[in-house]
Amino acid sequence: MPTSLFIEQHSNGLAFYINGDLQFDTADEAIYHEYLVLPAITLAAQRFPQTPLRVLICGGGDGLAARDALRFSQVSDVTLVDYDSEVLAFGRTVFVPYNQGSLLDEPSAALGETRLTVHTQEAFEFVSRLPDACYHVVICDFTFPTRAEDAQIYSREWFQQVERILCPNGVMSTNGVSPEQRTLGFWCLYQTLLAAGLQAKPLQVAIPSFQAHGYGTWGFLLASAMPITRSEVEALSFPPALSALQPQDWMAAFQLPTTIAQHRHTVNVHTLACPQLFYYLLNPRLPLETTAIAPSDAELQTTDFLDLQEAGTGCLGTRDLLQLDSIASVWLEELYRSDNLQTPQALDQLMPVQHRYHSAQMTSEWMGYLKALLEEVNLNQLIASLLERAQELPPQLVRELKQLAEKIRTGQPLTYVSEHTAEVITLLSVTLLMANLTSPDVVFAKGYSSSSGGSSYSGNGSESDLGIFGMWTMIIGGFWLWNLYSNPDD
Repeated sequence: MPTSLFIEQHSNGLAFYINGDLQFDTADEAIYHEYLVLPAITLAAQRFPQTPLRVLICGGGDGLAARDALRFSQVSDVTLVDYDSEVLAFGRTVFVPYNQGSLLDEPSAALGETRLTVHTQEAFEFVSRLPDACYHVVICDFTFPTRAEDAQIYSREWFQQVERILCPNGVMSTNGVSPEQRTLGFWCLYQTLLAAGLQAKPLQVAIPSFQAHGYGTWGFLLASAMPITRSEVEALSFPPALSALQPQDWMAAFQLPTTIAQHRHTVNVHTLACPQLFYYLLNPRLPLETTAIAPSDAELQTTDFLDLQEAGTGCLGTRDLLQLDSIASVWLEELYRSDNLQTPQALDQLMPVQHRYHSAQMTSEWMGYLKALLEEVNLNQLIASLLERAQELPPQLVRELKQLAEKIRTGQPLTYVSEHTAEVITLLSVTLLMANLTSPDVVFAKGYSSSSGGSSYSGNGSESDLGIFGMWTMIIGGFWLWNLYSNPDD
């Protein structure tokens, strides 16, 4: 997907956007970068006294994280790897007044020196080729995932690679998401770090520009294979002349509202084999089952993660809930349940948000339109199309479809639908709904119109009710799902 970069100039500096998402505003970017960078390097300096520190920054092509890493005289080598050459170009030009020339090698630059090496490359590929135990600190300064592919660098496999290249007792820090707005996504990252063998400490800070854009308070994760204790955090000695991080009160960032912290045990681990994070980011609705907290005390209670040393409780996911086959599995499971299907958790899995510009409200409305949507299908035509592929179906199902077609033709009441037929109809329904949710014009071709007097297709083709391509998209998808879940012996 092409990347759109945009710089907005204002009286106090500038704001930088990637694909419409704010990356930083110079009015308060110091909050973000000081909390991301300084605790990790300060802790490493304390753990490795009198040792030249090697720091790897993944992402951060704007040079702002590199600026803060180069504050430390004990840092002997900073490696920065970012795949986006355009962002790196801004870091060497437009952003120089703010990153203090951290990416420049000219002697006249404020921070330009030989300690920094830049690689224009994908971080995962770069790190996978590094030797073991080669860095004391790893800083992950990635953008918020906007596609499922973007979440690979937040996976257990990624963090396992980071743990591998860290020296024993080394420290990493990663940009997270908002614990307030993307609670399950934040705790998915937390559990994924724990599953990768890293002891993680979550932080939450308020960044005014992020809050103004509706991003909520922002989260970070400080982690190490060696447990991070309160005593060593209290003993940290930060560099002087900081803009945002205040040594006397920064430890409050480890205190998260208990109403948020309690959800950390309800999420799965994010892996490459079974991705979970992007689903949580697109579907942030919290489960109804929560720890009971008195309403009067809910906003006052906090969980201090410096007091906790806990093992991971996240399970490995068994399905990617954004994939059509996984959604179909949920529908089939719900088909044979007798309890209420309209709880928020069930609805999120029955029809999850698929795109970052969609919302839970949109998918809820689609569920409400289910009956009307399916009524637009010419059932006679659909069954006839299914029977054209009779050789691919079990004989019992073919007989049932023929009986169903005869009942519809003669106007008999549909008093009974067999299990096989119900499953096929369910899977076709899922395919139809998902196709409409992601690309309506594929299923209901342009020119479609309906009225109280019936349905018609007013395009240039001769087909009725459904465009031919749309119908066969639904049928092929439904058959694929049915074959996937049916017993081969049926």
